[in-house]
Amino acid sequence: MEMLRWNWLIEWSTPASAHMHAIKRVIHHTRSRYQDIMIVEYEELGKALILDGKTQSTLYDEHVYHEALVHPAMILHGEPRRVLILGGGEGATAREVLRFKTVEKVVMVDIDDVVIDIVKRYLPEMHSGAFDDPRLELVIGDGYKYVMETGEKYDVVIADLADPLEAGPAYKLYTKEFYERISSILAPGGVFVTQATSPTQTTMTHAVIYNTIKSVFKYASPYHVYIKSFDGVWGFVVASNEKDPATLTPDIIDKRIEELVDGDNRFYDGMSHLHMFTILRNIRREMEQYREVATLDKPVFMPA
Repeated sequence: MEMLRWNWLIEWSTPASAHMHAIKRVIHHTRSRYQDIMIVEYEELGKALILDGKTQSTLYDEHVYHEALVHPAMILHGEPRRVLILGGGEGATAREVLRFKTVEKVVMVDIDDVVIDIVKRYLPEMHSGAFDDPRLELVIGDGYKYVMETGEKYDVVIADLADPLEAGPAYKLYTKEFYERISSILAPGGVFVTQATSPTQTTMTHAVIYNTIKSVFKYASPYHVYIKSFDGVWGFVVASNEKDPATLTPDIIDKRIEELVDGDNRFYDGMSHLHMFTILRNIRREMEQYREVATLDKPVFMPA
């Protein structure tokens, strides 16, 4: 009968599967012009940001997600100075980027100013003051439009975006046309990384994102990590036209972390990198079933 003490968020992973988390309290709930926004405290996972019923980050393991997203690309570059973040409303992606000693300028483009305001007020543990760092320029706007129109060049571009839902605007940011534009705004030696949904729960979507990036960039590597808050494995893809992720060894990674990063990582190091980039045979074989490349005329969507 303990279950009766809590409210529960039931979160659908696919049309045929879901997971649930007990909510200890609702801290804030509102709706912007783009999405439903909740800040809650989960019984096991601590404070969390939920958008349209989907858990984005929790205090329990947001550091795993954000270090996994940010650090491999930044370490692969080796001397990142100018970084573009697309999405990343919690501010935790910016937090991790700003820990790199070489970084001089970060542009963060997020479409929803209401999320930013709420996170600043209720989730300071996630952004850790990143919004106040003078190196950060916050742009409230459409990431697709920004990338298509910018005349700037970046050493690293990080896409911390919503999943490609058929009813949402983000699917355009998972297409070949968009990745070609990303490639064109990278400075020499530039690196791109994106969240890429789950390789186990939504294998087709993950595989098509990887195929699409691989069709544009000389080097592209998928990788993944287990996120308890998402109740599963979460995937990413890192890519470059000049730098091969396969050249990174645990020793190189640990040395670069020591040289480049302020403070101690809670998750990412050479051994964690090796684990993330080791794709198990069953996942490789399932991904190989999909050969499609996403375009604006034929985009990839999450299962509905």
